[in-house]
Amino acid sequence: MKKVVVMVLSFCLALCTLTACGSKGSSDSKLADVKDAGVMKVGMCPEYPPFETINKSGDIEGFDADLATAIGKEIGVKVEFVNTPYEGLIAGLMNGDFDIIMSGMSPREADEADKSLNVSESYYVVSEVIMTKDPSIKSKEDLAGKKVGSHVGSTSEYAVNNLIKEDKIKCTSVPYNRHSEAFADLVNGNIDATVTEDTWAKQKVGEDKDVKILDGSIYDIEIAAICDPDSASLRDAFNEAFKTIKDNGTYDKIVEKWFS
Repeated sequence: MKKVVVMVLSFCLALCTLTACGSKGSSDSKLADVKDAGVMKVGMCPEYPPFETINKSGDIEGFDADLATAIGKEIGVKVEFVNTPYEGLIAGLMNGDFDIIMSGMSPREADEADKSLNVSESYYVVSEVIMTKDPSIKSKEDLAGKKVGSHVGSTSEYAVNNLIKEDKIKCTSVPYNRHSEAFADLVNGNIDATVTEDTWAKQKVGEDKDVKILDGSIYDIEIAAICDPDSASLRDAFNEAFKTIKDNGTYDKIVEKWFS
């Protein structure tokens, strides 16, 4: 009798274990929810052309916007862009304000915010460059003793910190809430240089004839789409769709459109 009871208890324990594992594996319904809704909500901060900006009609456009639309088409849903300050993107994602972040965010930024976030394959590599008006600054080494601005919490600030920590260049990092604020202070002579993405820099450099972009990248950073911890299914669907649009040439056309 004792043996029978033990066998029954063992069977029940095994059944509970299998049920628990099955529930855990099937608890991620994010992709199904997005498909049921017919819309994938994309969080982005439209202040960084050509990745994302607001056009004259008030709509968000740019590389990330077109890429998101192409990804959505492959998944079988429309996309809706949710205008969000950059510093609020992770919080908005975790709060359920949108399904995915596509806003020039690096896997490193996501990992530092929350290691449980689901990060897609990288879909672009951003080169960080130096902008300056100072004729004595001709290379990153010339930043020693200078004040260097960057957007706080962004890949650009990581690039500046890398100059200080890895390259041992004794410059002063000056954080700003936005790239545009750092650029304004550069133009006004309040800082000696600023670090930003090369694509953004090329669009701004013409606004002041004395501002130049130094040749070469000081730091290359991958960017990816970010999903919340319970959205592995959406991340996997993104990766599959991304592979498809790379294979069929759609991705190359989007890159050519915004970065040619």
